[in-house]
Amino acid sequence: MHRIVFSLIFVLLALNGTYSQTFNILDFGAKSSESYVNTEPINNAIKQCSSLGGGMVIIPKGKFITGTIHLKSNVNLRLETGSYLIGSKDVNHYDIMPEGYYYSGKNLMGLIFANDVENISITGEGVLDGRGTSFMKKNTRFAPSKDERKFTRQKEKFREELKLEDGPLKFNERPGHILTISNSENILIQNIRFIDAPKWTIRIGGSNNVKISQITINNNILIPNSDGIHITSSTNVNVSNSNIIAGDDALIVTGFKSGMEKYTFGNNSKEAKNIIFDNCIVTSKSSGIRVGYGEKPISNVIFSNIIINDSNRGIGIFSRDDSDIRNISFSNIFIETRLHSDGWWGKSEPIHISAIKSSTKGNPGIISDISFNNINAFSESGVVIYGENINSIKNVKINDLRVKLTSGIFTNKYGGNFDLRPSYSIEKGLFANEIPAFYAKGIKNLELNDILLEWENPLFDFFTNGLEIENFENFSLRNFKIHAAFDRQELYDIKISNGKNYKLFDDLSFNKETKIKYPTSKY
Repeated sequence: MHRIVFSLIFVLLALNGTYSQTFNILDFGAKSSESYVNTEPINNAIKQCSSLGGGMVIIPKGKFITGTIHLKSNVNLRLETGSYLIGSKDVNHYDIMPEGYYYSGKNLMGLIFANDVENISITGEGVLDGRGTSFMKKNTRFAPSKDERKFTRQKEKFREELKLEDGPLKFNERPGHILTISNSENILIQNIRFIDAPKWTIRIGGSNNVKISQITINNNILIPNSDGIHITSSTNVNVSNSNIIAGDDALIVTGFKSGMEKYTFGNNSKEAKNIIFDNCIVTSKSSGIRVGYGEKPISNVIFSNIIINDSNRGIGIFSRDDSDIRNISFSNIFIETRLHSDGWWGKSEPIHISAIKSSTKGNPGIISDISFNNINAFSESGVVIYGENINSIKNVKINDLRVKLTSGIFTNKYGGNFDLRPSYSIEKGLFANEIPAFYAKGIKNLELNDILLEWENPLFDFFTNGLEIENFENFSLRNFKIHAAFDRQELYDIKISNGKNYKLFDDLSFNKETKIKYPTSKY
């Protein structure tokens, strides 16, 4: 892992007093009222502030209903203590994304939108409330296609009922992300509390020089796609000291294209790189940490001092659509995962790395130079590394990994399956597979050091080997204590097959002889 060196240059509008002008939205006709929509007065205050050279737009104490707010250059949107910007329940109060800006078809903006601007900040002790729950169908479950059951272990019994369980909910038309910023630079988001996002909470796309710190995200975890912080195709980003509860992925780096084709500000490289996440606590219905998806490269990303609680997956790295992912570091991560009901991607893997096609036209990119240090995990499934070919995942180093596997309330109903979605075919997305504590396939240069894999109350026969690796080239394992789920003849503590160049050093399982199956032939 190369050392990541870069500087983050931020314009801290609220902190350094660069702009002394203040504009209170009350002076523009805003009203703290459940029946008054403040979209126009708030936008007028922002326009005037920006046109006069910049300054601070103040949201005073009170509850202000609004549609889409457009943030302009050189404006600090300051939410005073006790202030709430609350999304309207009427989707007609939200502007429509420009064609080609986002997914195909009609896409609504959310509460705050900014594109091609510089020197902006959102600070203070106030609340941004997306009112996402109001757009959901109460106690009505959003169910994936029944075709996805075909290749699961449970077949037609996989989600055979439409009980809500732990979601996700169905929804009517809904607004977009609470906060969308694209093709912009010098961005500060600090101290704000985000609640009840109808879709993603924060999306920073194609931007440069971004600092997000000391924020709280508390979403309804039954709402699908109510992700936490999306950093996509952006550079020089620091996210720190924040708490996130998200109904989907929590901390995300992607390589999606972002914003309009022509713009003045933002990330000209169009890659996602030089990004740090530090000191965050997250809960997620999918991945606590996700790296991947999108067409653009992702590189030079650090995750450190992260706690992942009650999530459907811990760390996920996904290469699809020719996107190369390299030089990613994870250190000091605590992971607690469990199987959630169907409808959420993931199957309780503490670590998931996969490189497969997501369409018949594209190919996976290359995942390389990935390091893990000091990872502690309690999960209901094992580590999964899955490459379609031996060159798609390479140079992975894992030091000081401790994983304990157990069974949970949904293990029988949804367990015993691998989940590689999104994929180009249903049979490659969600399918029955035995569950080792650590499984790797299609990898070149895998180094494991100080590895503890153990089981607690496994219960089900699809729990199998301790560590299983196949279709590989160059594998080393040092300082290990690894056990199979059960003491049965057909199971192994370590099973190695269809590969070449492997070394095992320093077995620490002193109380019993480690049962190892070696390859009978080279890959």
